[in-house]
Amino acid sequence: MENVIKKLRLEFCLIFIWAAVLIGLFEWDVWTAGWAVGNELADYYINLTGIIMVIVLVPMALKMMSFRVVKSSYSVDFPQRSGLKYKRWSEVRMAMLAVTGWTNIVFYYLTLDSTGSICALITALALCFCWPSREKFENETGLELNHDGVKTENQRKA
Repeated sequence: MENVIKKLRLEFCLIFIWAAVLIGLFEWDVWTAGWAVGNELADYYINLTGIIMVIVLVPMALKMMSFRVVKSSYSVDFPQRSGLKYKRWSEVRMAMLAVTGWTNIVFYYLTLDSTGSICALITALALCFCWPSREKFENETGLELNHDGVKTENQRKA
């Protein structure tokens, strides 16, 4: 289980590294910034898309682990599979936030409007609440970790 948490932490860090690469590509003029400057219609639709992504995906990603579908996927009968299910759902949550953040970084540089940067910062802040840890695994799955792996409710009571 510790390997799952380590992999999730690596993926978490890679999200911020790719965001830094995107920023670097625009800042060092590898990619052209300001494509939509002066085009009011394109600016409007780009900013609207970024705002809608933040309004829909950020709360959904933060609340996702408490959805009934997600909670029911953790099996008390097969606690070892729960670690893999948790990894999958955590990756889905981080992917939702990563795509939202990266898209808004690109939108900021396309429009040079502060809306994209504010949306990217909101997403980065939300992503910080998704840092994978042992305690978070136990709280979100209802299972307890021991040195051998996952401990179920029945094993805790015995």
